[in-house]
Amino acid sequence: MVDCAGIFEPKGIRVPNPVQTVCTRWGSDSLCFGSYSNVAVGASGEDYDILAESVDDRLFFAGEATNRQYPATMHGAFLSGHREAAKIARAAAARMGPPKPLIPVQKDMRLYMATLADLFKEPDLDFGSFSIIFDQQTKDPSSLALVRLVYDMPVRMPSRADTPEVRTNQSVPAEEQLHLYTTITRQQAFDLRDVKGGDREKYVYLCQKFGVKLVGRRGLGPAGDALVVAIKWNRAARKEGSTMQKFP
Repeated sequence: MVDCAGIFEPKGIRVPNPVQTVCTRWGSDSLCFGSYSNVAVGASGEDYDILAESVDDRLFFAGEATNRQYPATMHGAFLSGHREAAKIARAAAARMGPPKPLIPVQKDMRLYMATLADLFKEPDLDFGSFSIIFDQQTKDPSSLALVRLVYDMPVRMPSRADTPEVRTNQSVPAEEQLHLYTTITRQQAFDLRDVKGGDREKYVYLCQKFGVKLVGRRGLGPAGDALVVAIKWNRAARKEGSTMQKFP
């Protein structure tokens, strides 16, 4: 595992070690065995250009075998991904017509962060470093729940860490904490709460048993974003209804 402290701390940047990693095993993949492209006898660099050609601006090809300048290399594959992403963006923009005025991303992200922080002030379940909120409009065990894991960033980065640290100091400043999220079902939320042990055991159970990955606030996806909106508005409606009952 890469020692993040050794890379970034000399530059004054403190980055925690990865919470989880994914390692590919191409050498044992029966479909590739770690293969890569090469220019055969009688072929030329133009063959790479042909492989890179898109089809009707709907089907796009990336990979080291489509990069004439850097074939058979990891950075060739990486650059081809950027190339095709730009093609896809141009094709999508052409279909959508003139672009609409953009809303500043940072402003929206700050609002989204504030919304999540406000919602998790009143979690439906709270144990260890985990907090969970439900959409109270439904009691369906298969309905989605939003999970937050608070990871306390240590002052001195350890050389190796592959699971979250237990939150032992409740006074850790907000800027010293990393918030990770995922969605699971309502029933899975109660199952996670009942797992014996501390944060480490619950974290392993969450990832291995449920097969989910913890992400930052940007990575919740459409389903997670829709859940956040639903919980926010349902709570607001419930509070408004409670106020109207008190003051007829």
